[in-house]
Amino acid sequence: MNILGYTDKERCSGCGACANVCPCDAIVFKEDEYGFKYPHIDEEKCVKCGKCVSICNSATQMQGNEPIKAFAATNKDKNALMKSSSGGVFSALADYVLENGGAVCGCVYDDNLNVVHICEESKDGILKMRKSKYVQSDMGYVIREIKERIAKGQKVLFTGTPCQVSGVNAVLGRDNKNLITVDLVCHGVPSQLIFKKFLKYLEEKHKTEIVDFDFRSKKYGWQRFTMEFTDKNGCKKNIGKGDEFYFPAFTKGFIMRPSCFTCNFACPNRVGDITMADFWGFERLNLSCDTTNGTSLCLINSQKAEKILPYLEEKLIFNEIDYDIAVKGNTCLRKPTEKGVKWETYMQACKNDEISLLAERYRKRNKKERLRWKIKLLIPISVFKFVKKLRSN
Repeated sequence: MNILGYTDKERCSGCGACANVCPCDAIVFKEDEYGFKYPHIDEEKCVKCGKCVSICNSATQMQGNEPIKAFAATNKDKNALMKSSSGGVFSALADYVLENGGAVCGCVYDDNLNVVHICEESKDGILKMRKSKYVQSDMGYVIREIKERIAKGQKVLFTGTPCQVSGVNAVLGRDNKNLITVDLVCHGVPSQLIFKKFLKYLEEKHKTEIVDFDFRSKKYGWQRFTMEFTDKNGCKKNIGKGDEFYFPAFTKGFIMRPSCFTCNFACPNRVGDITMADFWGFERLNLSCDTTNGTSLCLINSQKAEKILPYLEEKLIFNEIDYDIAVKGNTCLRKPTEKGVKWETYMQACKNDEISLLAERYRKRNKKERLRWKIKLLIPISVFKFVKKLRSN
């Protein structure tokens, strides 16, 4: 028995579908030296049924739909908008499912700041699912839980990266009437190991214990988002996204999973019923919403999603747009992120527990860039938006 991810790290996305579909629990995911998880087969348990091979999204042809409609979207609820990374579309979708007696499956930080996928049925329960987490989440056996809920007639909303959505679709069936899937326009996923070592570096540097982390604080507005952590005493510390290595390394392709650089899902056709992303490039349009605190790109990709539109139109400020404009502002709707020239350097630092050394080296070599980021944060938001609009024209 040979699922491709078992032997080919450049093709396995780590979606977890194989472990969830295995009837004898013969597949477990284990970390490699860089913290990326891959399937391992217990040959003594394996009954050679072939189910893992049949649903592996590394081996099968990607099945995506051409988007039916594209929107710029902003949540009308100011509180939901400010608690979201961009325009708050997820909050509106979650409200729809919960009001119809359903459950929402998304990723959260657990008590140890591991990023995991869970299912929740209450509004309070889904609050931690808001906000982008630039770390690969652990799917565990959540697909099995979704399957059980759907079998009982419950509606489930699943949000995740396209490879995770593809895995869910492969196990449960894309046309399942009780399953609504949302794929994110994904830049790639770092491992939990490098994220945890980054947190350890910050704790040592600031002499505190971190209990929460926000990759996308809107303290200075959506377009100038910053990172922010909360310590055990409830104190928050804001970090410019260019002030520490993690976010620049993420954007430049230095810390992603190997399969991200050859991702089949970074394309115009989408595997989810709905696609969500930041709507970068909105300056070229005359939108009816205030874009200061976030605007999402929302793609409607299926008839299931179209049926939800009347509800979403009550919750969101919608501006229908040309899909080609959306693609221009989101590179990963056209092609995967390119592997950065320093990928091996960053991976070795993670493996050898030299993240602190790497971080200090980054800060010394990027003093001018870090200074530019600090200056940007001092510019009034009105001036910042005006300059951005001039540059886009």
